[in-house]
Amino acid sequence: MALRNYALTSIALFALATPTQAQERAEGFSVGVGLTHPSSIFAGEDGTMQVFPLLRYDTDAFSVGIPEGLRVTVFSDQDLRLGAVIAPRLSALSDVESAELAGIDRDLTFDGGASVRYLYRRGTQLRLRAVTELSDEHGGQEISAELRQPIPLGRIPLLASAGLTWMSDDLAQYSYGVLASEALAGRLEYAPGDVIIPHVSVSSVFPISDNLNLVGSVRAEVLPDEVTNSPIVDEDIGVNTFLGLTYQF
Repeated sequence: MALRNYALTSIALFALATPTQAQERAEGFSVGVGLTHPSSIFAGEDGTMQVFPLLRYDTDAFSVGIPEGLRVTVFSDQDLRLGAVIAPRLSALSDVESAELAGIDRDLTFDGGASVRYLYRRGTQLRLRAVTELSDEHGGQEISAELRQPIPLGRIPLLASAGLTWMSDDLAQYSYGVLASEALAGRLEYAPGDVIIPHVSVSSVFPISDNLNLVGSVRAEVLPDEVTNSPIVDEDIGVNTFLGLTYQF
C-alpha cells in the first residue's frame, strides 16, 4: 500500500515531520531516511510500515525536496513569508490488497497553489495553504489552516500543531469515496461532498551532532461523518507516526 499524505500536506504527503516543523531549517542540503506507520482508515487494509528517502535543498528564496515538493518565495520579511508551491499527493488507495477495495486504485497527483507563513508572537506560527490539482485526475481543491507552537524542552524541543483542512467535493470523493466506475453490487457510488477535517500533531527534533538529527512526529485526523459514512472507510480517526534521520550539509 502506497504511503498516504494525510492532508497537509500538510505540506502535502501526510504532514511528515522534518526539522522545519520544530525549528527553522538552516539553509543548505539535507539527506536522510524516514519510517512511517500510518493507521489505515480503509476497509480491509492494515497500516504498513513504509521506508522512504528524505532529500531537501533549502534557501530563503526556494526549497525543493522529497516528499515536500517545491516552494518558491514570492515575498519575505521578518514575520511574513508568501510562497508558491507544487507538491505531490500520494494515496493509500494505490495498489490496494483488500477484497473490499477491489477495483479501486488512485494515481499519484500533483497540487499547485500558494502558502503563507506568519510569525506573530513567542514563536507561534499561522500557516495557510491553498492548492488545486494540476495533473487533471480529479480537479479538486484544498485549503488548510494550522497554528504551530514550539514548546522548549532543553535539547528536545516539541512543536504542537492544530488545524483544519477543507477539501472540495471532487478531492473528497477521490480521497475517500467511490467513483461511478468503481461501483459494484454492495458498494454503491459515494460522494462525501466537500468536507472539513481537523487535525492535531506533535513533532520534535533531537540533535545527535551538529549535522545529524533524529526527527519524529505523531499526527491524528478526526474524520467527519461525511467521510466515515463512505462504504470503503471503517475508522473515525487516522493516526500517523513518523521517525526519521537527517544529515544537514
